[in-house]
Amino acid sequence: MDQTHRNRDTIVGCFWMAVAACCFTAMGVAARELHLSGFSTPNIMVWRSAIGLLLAIVIILCFARLSDFGTKQKKGHVVRNCVHFVGQYAWFYALGLLPLVLVTSLNATVPLWGAILAILYLKEKVTMQRLVVIVLAFAGVLIILRPGAVPFHHATIVSLIGAIGYAGSMILAKQLTIKDSPMTVVFWMMLIQLPMAIFFSFMVQEWVWPGWSDVLPIIVVGSTGVLAHFAMATGMSKADATIAMPVTYIQFPLVAAVGYFLYTEIPSIFTGIGTVLIVAANWYNIARKG
Repeated sequence: MDQTHRNRDTIVGCFWMAVAACCFTAMGVAARELHLSGFSTPNIMVWRSAIGLLLAIVIILCFARLSDFGTKQKKGHVVRNCVHFVGQYAWFYALGLLPLVLVTSLNATVPLWGAILAILYLKEKVTMQRLVVIVLAFAGVLIILRPGAVPFHHATIVSLIGAIGYAGSMILAKQLTIKDSPMTVVFWMMLIQLPMAIFFSFMVQEWVWPGWSDVLPIIVVGSTGVLAHFAMATGMSKADATIAMPVTYIQFPLVAAVGYFLYTEIPSIFTGIGTVLIVAANWYNIARKG
C-alpha cells in the first residue's frame, strides 16, 4: 500500500473512531433521559437490545454476509454476553445516579482491569508496561473517588464493576473474533442479551411503557450501541491503534460539555486530574503496543 492510500485510511479510521466516541456519548445521554422518565435499568436494557438486534439484522442483510448470522462458538458467545451484560447493566445503572463525566471517567479504567484479567485469565506475563498501566489507572481512580474525603456513593462501585465487566467481555470478544466477524459478535450480543433483559425486567417488575417523548431516547440507546461497535471495528481496521484509539478521548470533553449544558454538572478538579492519569495509562498502553 502506498503512502497516499495509507494516509487516506488513517483519516478514515480516525473518523470512524470519532463516530464511535460520539455514539457512546449519545447513548449515555439517552440512558440518562430514560432514567429521568422513570425507566428502570432492565427496562432500558430491553429496548437497547431489541432495537440493536433489529439494526444488526438490517446491517448484516444490507452490508455484510448472511454467514455473519451463524457461529460455531455459541457457548463462547453466551459466556461473553453474561459478562458483558453485567458491564452494560452496571453502566446504565450508574448513569442514573452519577454525573455523566464521572461515570465516563470510571469506565475509562477498562485497560486497568483488562491488564489484571489478562494476567489472571490469559496467564500473560507481569511486565513493567502492565504494572505502569495498573498503577497509573488505580491512582486516577483514587484521586477521583477520594475515599474518606468525600461521601461514599454505592453507584461508584457499581460503575467500576461495569468497567470490569467491559474488560472481561473485551478479552472474551478478542477470542471470539478469531473465528467470527465483529458483526457476528454484535448480532449474538443483542440476540442473547434481549431475553436476559426481559427476564430481569420481569423480576424487578418495574416495566414502563414509553410515551412519545421517550421514543427518540429509546432509538438512540438501541442504535448507538450497534453503531459504536461497528464504527470502532471499522476504525481499528483502517488506522494503527496508536493513532486510532486516542481519538476516542474526545468523549471526555464531549461528555463534560453535555453534562454541563443539559444537567448543570460541573466536574471537580479531582475528577479532571484522575481522568488525566487514567488517559495517560491508556495512552502508554497503546503506545507501547504500537
